[in-house]
Amino acid sequence: MAILEVRNLKKNFGDTQVLKGVGFTLEKGEVLAVIGSSGSGKTTLLRCLNFLETPDCGEIIVNGETLFNSDSRSSKSDVEIRKKRLHFGLVFQSFNLFPQYTLLKNVSLAVELLARERGDYKQNKSEILREIGASAREILERVGLSDKLDAYPFQLSGGQQQRVAIARALALKPEILCFDEPTSALDPELTGEVLKVIRGLKSSERTMIVVTHEMEFARNVADKVIFMADGLIEEEGTAEEVFDRPKSQRTKAFFTNYKKS
Repeated sequence: MAILEVRNLKKNFGDTQVLKGVGFTLEKGEVLAVIGSSGSGKTTLLRCLNFLETPDCGEIIVNGETLFNSDSRSSKSDVEIRKKRLHFGLVFQSFNLFPQYTLLKNVSLAVELLARERGDYKQNKSEILREIGASAREILERVGLSDKLDAYPFQLSGGQQQRVAIARALALKPEILCFDEPTSALDPELTGEVLKVIRGLKSSERTMIVVTHEMEFARNVADKVIFMADGLIEEEGTAEEVFDRPKSQRTKAFFTNYKKS
């Protein structure tokens, strides 16, 4: 059974159709790269999957559980929406770290709030907070920032801030980890360090969706590639199929223009 099924997803903003019927499946442990020109709907797709936007039509199914179905859509409470978001982790383009908190607090805060919401603190608050802190330290070590636990975001480079954002997303143990152009806000010399971290996260147990303009990264890391154009999936296949043997003329033109730029 696929870990993620997306069926006929549509999203309008006013009179503008941004997603026009997007559908795909993803197996556990697969890395999906979503590529395409700006304005093709890539970010909107991620925002719909993470319930930061509500689709106008379609279905989102994770591990057999229907999280969204436009045919049976009803008003959802904030708590219900937050529960749906927990299936996904999202790393934004612009980091979105809390400037008033240390790195350790940035990574542990969401987990602490979730534990409070679940009522876990009624059992043994001090022990739970200790475990959350230990897990946050371990994750920051995994992304190469164990020596900066008490630093603040303004003291870090852009690449380091994005690594904190990745650690924060990992802390909630999402079933599917999503990246929205994770290197677009970085100088070229900092891009490599972030891509190295993402590459290191690939495993049979971690499913990822990466929206990216880094074509070589997509080619080398992705198990599956989707090329989007005008709110639709123009082409889909393995990295080798899409990059080396594209069938669509629009896909071919995209790669030609990319190589020229």
